[in-house]
Amino acid sequence: MLIKSFFIIFLMFFSTNVFSKNAWTIEKIQFKGLKNFSKDEVLKNIFFNVGSNVSENDIKNSIKSLFQTGKFKTIKIVYSGKTIIFKIKEQPIISNITFLGNKVIKDSVLKKYLTELGVKEGNFFNPFLNSIFVKNLKEFYSNVGRYNSNIKILKKISSNNKVNLKILIYESNLLEINHIKIIGNNYFSQEKILSLFKLNDDKSWWNFLKKRFYYSEQLEEDLKNLTNFYLNKGYYYFNINKKIVHFLKNQNKVNITVYISEGKKYKVSNFFINGNLLHYYQFIKNLIKINKNELYNKEKITLIVKKIQRFLFEKGYIHPKIIVYPQIDFKEKKIILNFNIDIQKRYFVNRINFRGNELTQDIVLRREMKQIEGEWFNLKLIELGKRSLEKIKFLRDITIQKKILSNKDNGVDITYTLKEQPTGTLNFGLGYGRDSGLSFNTSISQDNLFGSGNSLKASIIKNDNQKYADISIIYPYFTNDGTNLNTRLFYNDFKYNINNFSNIIKSTSGFESDLSFLINTFNRINIGFGYTHNGLINKEEKVVFKVENTSNDKSLKDSLVDDFTLNYSLMHDTLKHFYFPISGNQTYISGKNTIPGSDNNFYKFLFDSEQYIPLDKEKKFIFLTHVRAGIGNSLNKEKLPFYENFHAINSNNIRGFRANTIGPKKIYANSNLEKCLGHNKENVFCESIDSIGGNVMLISNLELITPIPLIKNKYSKFLRSSFFLDAGNIWDTMWKKKQNINFSQFPDYSSLNNIYASIGISLQWFSPIGPLVFSYAYPIHKNESTQLEAFQFNFGKNW
Repeated sequence: MLIKSFFIIFLMFFSTNVFSKNAWTIEKIQFKGLKNFSKDEVLKNIFFNVGSNVSENDIKNSIKSLFQTGKFKTIKIVYSGKTIIFKIKEQPIISNITFLGNKVIKDSVLKKYLTELGVKEGNFFNPFLNSIFVKNLKEFYSNVGRYNSNIKILKKISSNNKVNLKILIYESNLLEINHIKIIGNNYFSQEKILSLFKLNDDKSWWNFLKKRFYYSEQLEEDLKNLTNFYLNKGYYYFNINKKIVHFLKNQNKVNITVYISEGKKYKVSNFFINGNLLHYYQFIKNLIKINKNELYNKEKITLIVKKIQRFLFEKGYIHPKIIVYPQIDFKEKKIILNFNIDIQKRYFVNRINFRGNELTQDIVLRREMKQIEGEWFNLKLIELGKRSLEKIKFLRDITIQKKILSNKDNGVDITYTLKEQPTGTLNFGLGYGRDSGLSFNTSISQDNLFGSGNSLKASIIKNDNQKYADISIIYPYFTNDGTNLNTRLFYNDFKYNINNFSNIIKSTSGFESDLSFLINTFNRINIGFGYTHNGLINKEEKVVFKVENTSNDKSLKDSLVDDFTLNYSLMHDTLKHFYFPISGNQTYISGKNTIPGSDNNFYKFLFDSEQYIPLDKEKKFIFLTHVRAGIGNSLNKEKLPFYENFHAINSNNIRGFRANTIGPKKIYANSNLEKCLGHNKENVFCESIDSIGGNVMLISNLELITPIPLIKNKYSKFLRSSFFLDAGNIWDTMWKKKQNINFSQFPDYSSLNNIYASIGISLQWFSPIGPLVFSYAYPIHKNESTQLEAFQFNFGKNW
């Protein structure tokens, strides 16, 4: 026991003695070599102060801390008694950065990346950060096919310890593919295999879309496509043994050789489903459509797995495990597929949350949900809720996140994150027209009134020809079952210059109201009632004769006309996005007809359908077909009232032609030459500029929507272009030419053979004030007196 106590005392004494040799008290700290770094800043990065007991570890850690700032090049420690002297050589401060030789990457991009690394003017020069920049830049050039690129950083240090950085970049040329050779193919020709590659060594002019330059990433993608091609043809043991990329010196060319083993074809002899699938076994079995002895097809099997996963997602199984295990019969070249399925835990939706709605009330979003809280998770219903939100035009960028709850065994929260778009607009306009004089217009629109989801729109127009006022209110979900209420009040006092001897002043007031019933997620039916009161005054001038098509029309006589209409429509909508759709169909069929008690007796029908067809997986290229057709007529021997005619206004015009100029025209006598087109002195009549409309309309648009070159993908939601072909016309099926008057110079406005057509390019921009559409069109079919307008601009949703 005595020996043990003595040993412990000895160890304590020895430890104290060692400590006294490795630690001492500092009385003074000095720094030499500081130029751009203050003494106080250095003291903040060391682990001791004057009067502290300092060990060698403290000094080592302090030196390490100073180096980590990146501001020092060398640090030496000198001891003088109880004084520690730091001899420091600072890193130079960057005073200027210049780039030479770069063409692929702009200076601004390079400077931005250097700034993110901390390499910018005013900062200390850090060789490590510059090495990272050089390495990443070389990697970038390699990825874009410039494999011989070289980057050097030249440093010029001034006497005040500042450095000018000159970054020399040799971007090198793209490497052209000299040839691609496949070795080991027996069942498919070299030409067939190379047709699967985007890389290409063919220099044919017609094959210009193929890449003739070498990109390593593209080669890997091509080889992956080649593997999938064989696996989808039954070659279960296909393998790429080796690839050799040989760079030809001083030629900027490369040879590619790929060695493959095709193997033999394998067939699927049978399949089995394993696992506890409850009562879902038969449903899942019906999804596996594999015939006995059909060729093995990897793509088909992958698709089947995705269908099974989707089925289980819709039943509440969020994390099913599906493993396809093959049993190989090498002798018979057959495979038995085992679908091993573990459906795991079933989840219910605990809570649905919304994020990003600063103005829109929660109830407005929640009423669009198809998934109900407290019920089993159903991916289909959750996605339908997202699609319903996307149809609300003041919402965009809707994403879904699910969070599995740790405090509940099988609960999950669903969060819809969204962005709100501007919902209100206030517009003022001032213009001048030859007939209308000074024109003033103003409008106000609020699509999400006080966050309620209700819409209010009002507009006023005042000029020499017109006084117009309109107000409309839309109540989505007027009832809890999704029924909408739409109400519109309007007043219009308008002067029609029907011809050179007749001016019609029409005062109109009335209202329309309808209910919109939800049939299912994609279909609605509207039914409503309308009332219009028209006061007509015909101010006729004295003339030698009258034209049958205008002045003999009963609807042009002085009268007070009251019309009651039954309005009805059907809407089918599967569009993906309200503005700038990328897929889906929207079809609108509407009609109205007068009912007993009306002074007029007519009907009108309108068909409007648009179809967006994506041409690629990314949905960057989209084919659009749009057809707008209408027909109207009187239910007796009278004509359709002129104010119910169809017109080619901005929203349904044929681009390249001035709005409201295609279709039946006014006919003037030669006494009003300033209103005529194509005037001939030998003729008594001439055709006017403006169209009076007709009772039959057919406008069609074919459009190829394309991304804009050099524009980043993230901007494609707001900006895109298209090439279009427009065709159609407006006809008057009741048009009759006077036999005793020379009308041969004018088109037959009842002939369906008269067609206008144009081709052109369009630019669509979803701006902060709403959708803007610019178009430039070239007419390819027109008549002699057509009013052309190559460049056009529209505001609002357009096709």
